[in-house]
Amino acid sequence: MAERVAEKKKQKQEALLMSAFELFTSKGINNTSISDIAKQAKMAKGTFYLYFKDKYDIRDRLIANKASKLFECAKEAMENQEFSGLEDKVIFLVNHVVDQLNENKALMRFISKNLSWAMFSHIRISNMGNMNCMDIFDDILGESDRNFRQRELMIYMIVELVSASCYSVILNGTPCSLEELKPELDRAICGLMKQFEE
Repeated sequence: MAERVAEKKKQKQEALLMSAFELFTSKGINNTSISDIAKQAKMAKGTFYLYFKDKYDIRDRLIANKASKLFECAKEAMENQEFSGLEDKVIFLVNHVVDQLNENKALMRFISKNLSWAMFSHIRISNMGNMNCMDIFDDILGESDRNFRQRELMIYMIVELVSASCYSVILNGTPCSLEELKPELDRAICGLMKQFEE
């Protein structure tokens, strides 16, 4: 019985998240009301407040959730690959996330330049079982015997570099194509990792 109640709560939360994402990406957050989200999810407005404080809370949780899913998908794809070193793993992870954002431009617009925020906010969606993006980076770095000073700062700088560089390239095709950008990003990531290595 308790399992069924927990599952029903999870389904309601997921329905609200899906509805909010659809509305935020089609109408924009400023043009979306809590009533719109609840109506789209086929729930009463009061039900929304059982799960979220306001539309900015659901937006923040959506960004964290969507970013986590991007990184989880990339980590799963890594399991079928062989790598010659740690940099290759990090570059594969980053490129996989970038490719997913390139395929889903609505998600890129929604996450916008908040990818690093999503990693460092430590928001988790209750009962949804998503890993925090930082956990995934920590797992990859932890598999190596190499040490990095200020590990979180290094990861932050990598993610900021990638998200800021890719935003205009993916959405506007400027100042270059994604294919032209990727090798330069790869070199920059390797340089950052070298800079932080102890």
